[in-house]
Amino acid sequence: MDKAILTQAQAEAIDSIQAAFHWTAEAFVREHAAKPDQWVAPCDVLNGVPLDLIIRALYIGYEVELTMEEKLLEAYKAALPYQAPPDVQSAFREGMKKACEIAGIKVKWSRN
Repeated sequence: MDKAILTQAQAEAIDSIQAAFHWTAEAFVREHAAKPDQWVAPCDVLNGVPLDLIIRALYIGYEVELTMEEKLLEAYKAALPYQAPPDVQSAFREGMKKACEIAGIKVKWSRN
C-alpha cells in the first residue's frame, strides 16, 4: 500500500492534533470515523478527508504534496544553471520563468 499524499496543511493538522491530544493512531482513526467533520480551524482542513487516507497517513506514512508554486520552482531550478547559448534547454528555462511569473512567483534569472 502506498503512502498517503497530503497537503502541507493536512499534514500539519494531523501532527498538531496528535501532539495536543497524545492520541495513538487508533484513537485518531476512531475519532475521525465517528465525526469526520468535527475539526475546527486550523485543523478544519481534515473535515471530509476520507477515512482511508487518514488511516494510510497514520499507519503507513504520508508525503506532502507540493503546491503549484513549489512544483513550478522545482522544475525551474532543475533546468539551472544557465550556461549554454539559446537552445532547447534555455527555451525551457525561459518558459518556466514566464510560468512562474504568471503564477506570481518571483524567480531570479541566473546565467551560471
